[in-house]
Amino acid sequence: MTSDQGKVRIQSYKDLLVWQKSHKLAVTILKLSRKSSRNKENFFIWGQVLKSAFSVPANIVEGYHSHKGKNYISKLEIARGESGETEYWLFVLLEIADLDENTYNTLSGECKEVILMLSSMIKKLGNSVK
Repeated sequence: MTSDQGKVRIQSYKDLLVWQKSHKLAVTILKLSRKSSRNKENFFIWGQVLKSAFSVPANIVEGYHSHKGKNYISKLEIARGESGETEYWLFVLLEIADLDENTYNTLSGECKEVILMLSSMIKKLGNSVK
């Protein structure tokens, strides 16, 4: 939706580009996990990457619906940290050969993009609550 001035009006967390990107990334990781041959050595790592990946969009949603001002920023900071954690677990999956280098590079780049988007959003919101 757009307002009279041509700016996008956010009516749902689904309108947030950072949520869209982080959700898509989490679903992509889930689909990759379904294709991996799970064993007792990598089961924990896949569980960790899925937990952190889905925590990113979930924290964006929680912040959007239940928090204002500094509390919303806090949820976005948690999401940013979880995105960094996701990137780390993806690196571990690369190291143990559960991800190929091209897949890792793509997913890692998406994590970094989400981190930058969240950082920008945090900065903008921080300036408005001072």
